[in-house]
Amino acid sequence: MSTRRRNLVVRSDGRLVNVARPRGQIFVCATGCCCGRTDDGFAAVPTELYHDEWERRRLRNVVHLTIGGCLGPCALANVVLVLFDGQALWFHSINAAALVLAIYDHIEAMLDADACLPVPPALAPYQFTASAWQPRPDGQRVDDHRPRHRASDPATPGTCLSTATLVGDDAAGARLHRRLAELGGEATVPRKNGELVFEAPWQGRVFGMAVALSEQGLFPWEEFRQALIAEVAAAQARGGDFRYYDAWLAALERVLAAREVVRAGELEETTFQFEFGERDEVF
Repeated sequence: MSTRRRNLVVRSDGRLVNVARPRGQIFVCATGCCCGRTDDGFAAVPTELYHDEWERRRLRNVVHLTIGGCLGPCALANVVLVLFDGQALWFHSINAAALVLAIYDHIEAMLDADACLPVPPALAPYQFTASAWQPRPDGQRVDDHRPRHRASDPATPGTCLSTATLVGDDAAGARLHRRLAELGGEATVPRKNGELVFEAPWQGRVFGMAVALSEQGLFPWEEFRQALIAEVAAAQARGGDFRYYDAWLAALERVLAAREVVRAGELEETTFQFEFGERDEVF
């Protein structure tokens, strides 16, 4: 008779224990930034059904179940990750009981086949990939490589700078008012009762960035002023609704790109990330 081999591990308290090694694991996002948040308009997560089916099908120590917080793909809601034999199967919008049962049926089918299987038609519309090493289910190519800059790397173009110098002292305040007065004509900043007017928080932020970056010597104010005048004129020539700080932002982007403070394609990539939920201005 062969000796049964166990996965023995010595705990920090010195005790020798056997650690079960499941064939897979089910991760259910139930308390993330959007998953299950019915107050925000998202569907509820059927957490009890996940647990009841897991118990009924006797999957303990075979495929583990974890119901918890955010799994990462925050552009989607009610996300489920199934790990099986080292393969990651991602699903979104698992809102209905039938879909939960379909996931468990698929897991049992893979256990019976002793292999990871393609997802069935009932789950195919909800499958996606969320890991860089995985191909898309539909075979389409994806180019979303994002190299990580290490803390030890030299400062890279595009680093955010503090706006503390904006009105740090009386001299800085005087310079600010003088620079705004220099804009003149169509490029004059909007005011109400002598005070600057911002219709949205981003306008105040982009205003402060332009002033602070110029204060810190990244570009001459006259260079920004000329870019702003050109952007205002171009916007007025196009017609339609005119928003002053759209031109201000375009002028700032033009100057930063011309001075190679922002690398080619960096602005487009960051805009894409905000548009498709990869970034959130709260964070």
